[in-house]
Amino acid sequence: MLTNMMTGLEGSIFALAVFILINSITPGPNNLMLLHGGIKKGLWGCRGHLLGITFGAGVMTWLSYWGMAAIVVDHPTLMLGIKILGTLYLLWLTYQMAMSDFSAMVTEALKLESSEDADAKIKKKFGELPLTFWQAALFQWLNPKTWTMTVMLPSIALIHTADIGAKYAGLANWPLIILCMLVSLLSIAVWAAGGQWLRRLVHNPKLMKLIHIIIVAMTLYCAVALWV
Repeated sequence: MLTNMMTGLEGSIFALAVFILINSITPGPNNLMLLHGGIKKGLWGCRGHLLGITFGAGVMTWLSYWGMAAIVVDHPTLMLGIKILGTLYLLWLTYQMAMSDFSAMVTEALKLESSEDADAKIKKKFGELPLTFWQAALFQWLNPKTWTMTVMLPSIALIHTADIGAKYAGLANWPLIILCMLVSLLSIAVWAAGGQWLRRLVHNPKLMKLIHIIIVAMTLYCAVALWV
């Protein structure tokens, strides 16, 4: 029994890690927001946003193990409502991005960081990127990609732990959830780090404008793709 349990857990760990890696590192609303925020504020400036995404998705995964996944699957109208709200938010975010002077924002942020008042707190508008910890955590409840990922996680684990029995499979929940959170955090951090790297291009306004247009277009695509 112990050998079967360990084999099942090893299979779950590998399957979940690969699943989380693919879903977390591929383009999506969270990653595009982090890319935008990384260009604007750098990797360290996105720390609240990064941790908020990880915490929010972790809580949703934990609740999925306790039956939330089954509720969502059994009530398609619930997911429809999430898609509508998520789409509206992404459209609003796309508009805010498109209307902003990206190069000016990055230049201002770089000047502030190099000044003596670099540690001074700046009053941010609601929803301004990068998001705060709690804003990022709450956004996961409107992000269909996060819902799809967290709802499927328990099923993937059960495929590998079904022969262990519910008693032993339940013991694996927390270690697996923590692993998923770590893999997700490292994956999405790549986008924020990529944004920080792109900050060096701020002295090339034309190229920075092109990057801005691409980010805005991809964010709009994420909103539209929810219905394709």
